[in-house]
Amino acid sequence: MRVLVAAAFFASILTFPTPSVACSLAGCLGNGVEVHRSFQVHISHDNKPLKGVTVEVRSFGGENNGTNLFSGMTASDGTVHIGSLPSGTYWLDAELLGITAGSQCFHVGSSASRKAKKQLTYKWGDLAPATRQIAGRLIDNQPGQGGTPIWNLLHRVNVPIGDAKLNFQNPLTSAAYTTVSNSDGEFSFRGIPNGIYVLHIDAGIAQGDREYRSTDLLIRLSDTAKRGTLLLARQEDSGTSCGDTSLKLLNDSQ
Repeated sequence: MRVLVAAAFFASILTFPTPSVACSLAGCLGNGVEVHRSFQVHISHDNKPLKGVTVEVRSFGGENNGTNLFSGMTASDGTVHIGSLPSGTYWLDAELLGITAGSQCFHVGSSASRKAKKQLTYKWGDLAPATRQIAGRLIDNQPGQGGTPIWNLLHRVNVPIGDAKLNFQNPLTSAAYTTVSNSDGEFSFRGIPNGIYVLHIDAGIAQGDREYRSTDLLIRLSDTAKRGTLLLARQEDSGTSCGDTSLKLLNDSQ
């Protein structure tokens, strides 16, 4: 199997973050965009309305920070209506199968100005990386063994992640496929039609008791894609507000 090979500590990475309260409520410059007390959220994919996207609104700041004030799903026209919010600052999260459509802060004034929006619009999944087949490897790029600490860091090794449970689902048709990576970290989904899919990998433990959280990636399956297979590597997220580990899609090919 031809795989994409790169050292994880210097590779460029494509990620698609999964929202959480802890990560999303990190900051809100200027209290965000102004909206009316009642407004609607519209979400599309490939210029078509997207049904079934979960939209949540939480309070932002103060003693009620993070309190959920609204939760709903987009209808067949891709919209969900949010009504009668009191004045204040809020955070909106919109996602489908763990993949973010929109995540931003906004505020409602005591009286709406001319700039207040009646609709927030987002696109979901239009920039998904494409591949010719859903197959590849899961690895953990670990420090080498037997040398000095610096030598070990400079001579890292790719350790396969086996027995990882993977689920591959088409959000438009609900078709779902499952598999498990083998002892070499290899996985493959066969006989799947072209389209947009969400690849979910359950949380697990790599060799050496190195844990990683569950991972959701948006992938487009296309016969004309340049990428042939996938290489996902365990990565530290210490540079983000989440401070966690997950499996990242390496953005290098050979």
